Amino acid sequence: MARRKKKKGRYRFDIVLILSIFILIVSFCAYMTNTTLEEVLESKYPSGIVVHEEKYGES
Repeated sequence: MARRKKKKGRYRFDIVLILSIFILIVSFCAYMTNTTLEEVLESKYPSGIVVHEEKYGES
């Protein structure tokens, strides 16, 4: 009779790595779609930022 080796209850490293990268990408995309650049810059530089508009210089 062939002896069966006991399987250890360990996670496979490649599956954990792929899942963690997928979660990182999804959370990054969610952050980027829900946050504008102006909000980030205003929180980082509260004194003010220069925002260029399309009709700059027209009266």
